[in-house]
Amino acid sequence: MAKKIRCRNCGEYLPENARICMYCNTKVTKKKISPKLVFVIILWAIVIAALCCTSFYFYERFAFLEIDASQLIKVNIEGTTGDASAYLSLDEESEYFKANATGKDAPLLTDVFDTNDLKKAQDMQIALKADIYIASDPKDSNFLYRMGTESIKASSIDKISEITNGDVLTVTVRYDEKALRKFKIKLTNTTYTVNVSDLNSAESLNPFADISVDFSGTDGYGTAEINTSKCKQIVLDNFTFSITTSSNNGELSNDDTVTVVANCTSASYDPGDSTIEYDGRKYVVSKSSSSEFTVSGLGSIQELDPFEDVTVNFSGISPNISVSGMNTDNAIDLIKKAFDYTISQTSNLKLGDVITVNAEYKSGFDDEDLLEKGFTLLKSKRTYIVENVDAYATKVKDIDLTNIKAEMHKQLSSFNGYEINLVNAYFNTAKTTSNEPYNQYFEVYEIKLTTGTIYRIVEADNIYTTAGGELRFTVNENARNSGIKEILIDQFVKSNSNYKTKNLKIEAAPIQVIE
Repeated sequence: MAKKIRCRNCGEYLPENARICMYCNTKVTKKKISPKLVFVIILWAIVIAALCCTSFYFYERFAFLEIDASQLIKVNIEGTTGDASAYLSLDEESEYFKANATGKDAPLLTDVFDTNDLKKAQDMQIALKADIYIASDPKDSNFLYRMGTESIKASSIDKISEITNGDVLTVTVRYDEKALRKFKIKLTNTTYTVNVSDLNSAESLNPFADISVDFSGTDGYGTAEINTSKCKQIVLDNFTFSITTSSNNGELSNDDTVTVVANCTSASYDPGDSTIEYDGRKYVVSKSSSSEFTVSGLGSIQELDPFEDVTVNFSGISPNISVSGMNTDNAIDLIKKAFDYTISQTSNLKLGDVITVNAEYKSGFDDEDLLEKGFTLLKSKRTYIVENVDAYATKVKDIDLTNIKAEMHKQLSSFNGYEINLVNAYFNTAKTTSNEPYNQYFEVYEIKLTTGTIYRIVEADNIYTTAGGELRFTVNENARNSGIKEILIDQFVKSNSNYKTKNLKIEAAPIQVIE
């Protein structure tokens, strides 16, 4: 439909292309756009475009944290010039990796967030470490990470070996851009260069830096031994050590001098420049070198008691004690190695006897050998008392009979209810140590039955006191009865000529039977 215009005089609508009003013959004039309006429109368009650009700039500037990749990556260069190697690692000292519970140590992250939103800063830190690709093998510039089915090449250096001062290394940082964008991180300067300088030439290696010599023995009889316990592994792997004074080692005195020689045994030794290669680095060494050490700390000659901490092994029960040998378990090693012992009496000993022990050198050992160890012999003879052993009772007055009587009275339980009296007691001791039992204690009881009076004899044997003071004995379970007391005593107490019999004085008293 054709657009109509309106007559400015009569107000009637006219065709778009009319030049004169058909109703009032007034000339039709069309409106022109004002230049001022055009200017205003253009000005607003410029303002709107500027606002859009500014908004985009500030969105990019403040919505994303731009981080220079070189501030996250550490270029490690190791070795000597011309022989150095390089590899990449995350720079744990970077300010971006210093976030703690307060946020004070992570200014570059917490500047982006309110301190109350530190968790976001810490999440960003984790993302930075996880999504920048660093080869696990520093020497592998073609290392590939595998994420699902996708292989991602690690960050790399264009030169990783035979690096020398003056080289310019180009570092290319590769990372998971998509993952970092989720954390509003944008890496910049992902390709940058590093100028190599300050690399040292081959290092000088002193094999004696941590070598020491240990001196032992006594003045005039000292020995020297090389101590490499503090040496670095490079020294242990490439050198052997020896003492040139081996001819008099063992006869050293304080202030003597010993010479230690170090010989380089490395297969990589280059006589042209006197260097070895070890762990990818070069070191300047001497094929053979020496160092002198002064002898010190040797002690003076001391007196040695060959009986110190040496005891006698006793066995048996007094008066039939035997000596089974000498106990040197607690003695020093020198005493164990140097001495044997002879004992004056080894059997038929009793508590309190005295024996004599002689210390004698073992075969192949003498005074001179002892001197070389730093000692002279203090004495060669010592007496020992037989003590701390089990001992049989030889006199009844030395025994507390309380427990013995209580056990003996149990043999009377079958006569409970009758009148029982102790009427006699005897103590026998063996005339020789081989008799068994060694001693005997008898009690004779008078028992008044309804049918008459009988006598019972009860016996306790081998009464002795242990080395620890405990009284031990055995009660003979074969109690004997008779109607005549004298027959019991003659038959069981006085009949054996191997025993000495002692008739004990007692006070007759009723016996309380113990069940």
